[in-house]
Amino acid sequence: MFDRIKESVQKFSRNAVADEEAVEELVNDIQRDLIQADVDIELVQELSDSIRSEALKEEAPEGLTRKEHVLEVVYGKLEALLGEEAEPQQEPHTVLLCGLFGAGKTTTAGKIADFYRKRELKPGLIAADTDRPAAVDQLEQIAGQVGAEFYGEKDADDPVEVVRRGRQELDADVVVVDSAGRNSLDAPLREELSEISEVAEPDERYLVTPADLGQSAGSQAEEFADAVDITGVVVTKMDSSAKAGGALIACQKAGSQVEFVGTGEEMHDLEVFDPVSFVEDMLGQPDLESLLEKVEELDADPGELLEGEFTLEDFREQISQVTDTGIMEDMMQQLPIGGQMPDNLADITEQKVGSYETIMESMTEEEMRDPDVIGRDRRERIAHGAGVPEEEVRELLKHFRQTRNMMDKMGSGGRGNMQQMMQKLGL
Repeated sequence: MFDRIKESVQKFSRNAVADEEAVEELVNDIQRDLIQADVDIELVQELSDSIRSEALKEEAPEGLTRKEHVLEVVYGKLEALLGEEAEPQQEPHTVLLCGLFGAGKTTTAGKIADFYRKRELKPGLIAADTDRPAAVDQLEQIAGQVGAEFYGEKDADDPVEVVRRGRQELDADVVVVDSAGRNSLDAPLREELSEISEVAEPDERYLVTPADLGQSAGSQAEEFADAVDITGVVVTKMDSSAKAGGALIACQKAGSQVEFVGTGEEMHDLEVFDPVSFVEDMLGQPDLESLLEKVEELDADPGELLEGEFTLEDFREQISQVTDTGIMEDMMQQLPIGGQMPDNLADITEQKVGSYETIMESMTEEEMRDPDVIGRDRRERIAHGAGVPEEEVRELLKHFRQTRNMMDKMGSGGRGNMQQMMQKLGL
C-alpha cells in the first residue's frame, strides 16, 4: 500500500540538492504511484500542482532545509487528501453495519465489539443476516471470542423482527447490528436496510467496504448514503490491497468519513482512522529492523522488552530517558529525510519535555490509560488546562502513537517498556 511513494520519497531524499529538477521528478514519481494505487487522476493532478506551487515558490520556514520543506509539503498534502481524523463515539450507542457480499461485515462487527469492550463499554451483537446460512453461527462464535452478548435466530427469515427482539433482549452499552449483504445495492436490500434502521434506531450507520475496491469505494459510499444515510465508513482488508489509498481518498471525496480501518484478520486488527498516522506509516517510520539488530548484538530477547501495554503513563515516566540517551537521534538516522533530525522532532529532546509533562498532568486517568479516547473536545479541554495551543496536544499524541507503533512492530503486536528497550540497546 503506497510502498512506491515511500521509495519515491527516499529517492528524493538521497539527492544532493532539492532543486526544481529534483522536485519535478518527485512529483512525477508520486503521480505515477498514486495512479497505480487507483487514485482519481483529477485529484492526482490537483495534488501535483499544489506540491509544485508550495515546494518551489514558498520560502522554506526558518530552521528547515529546502529538502525538509519539500517533504513537509508532501506529507501535509497527502494528509489533507485523506481527510480528517475520525472520532468514534465513546458513549453507549447502536451501530448498524451495512455493505455488499464479501466486505467483511461480520468480522468487523466483532472487531468493533472488541474495540469498545477494551474501553469498558459492554458490547452486544445482533445477527440480522438471515440470508447466509452460516452467518448466525459465525457471529455467535465471534461474540464468544470478544466477550460480547449475542442475539440471533438460526431459522429466522425476517431480519427486522430479529433486530426488534434483539434490542429487547440485549443488555449492552454498544449494540452492533450485522446486516445481510447482496451482490449489489438492489431494491430489496434498500428496503431491508431501511426497515432495520427504523427498528434499531442506530446512532451510527457504517458502510463496510474492502480496500481492494480502490476509487470505486467512493461511488459505493454515495449509493449507501442515498439509501440509508450512512454516517461513516469502515475500510477492511487494508493489509492486502495496493488500492487501499485509492479507497480512502475516494471515500473522502464522496463526503464519507472513514471511521475505522481493518488491518488484519484478528479481532484486535481495527484502528481508528488517522490520516496523520497513515501518512507517517506510509512515508517513513524508523527502520525497526536495524534497531532489532542492535538488540540481537547485545544478546537481548526482544520479547522481554515488550510485556504489557504501552500507555501515556509509560511515555511520561520515560520521556526524560529519551532526552538523556539520544535515542531519537539514533532513530532519526533511519528516516527518509537523510538522517538529519528536523527541528520539530529535535524539540522533543530539548524543549518539549516539560511542556508535554504539563499537558499530561491535565489529562484524566482514563485518557492517560487509553489516549485513543481523546478527540477534539477533549483536546480543547486538555490544551486549556495546560495553557498550551491545541496543536501542541495533538503533537504530543502523534509522538506517543509513533512510539507505540514502534513497540507494536518490534513485538509482533505486543507493547513494551521504552526504558528497558533503551537499556537493552545500550543507549
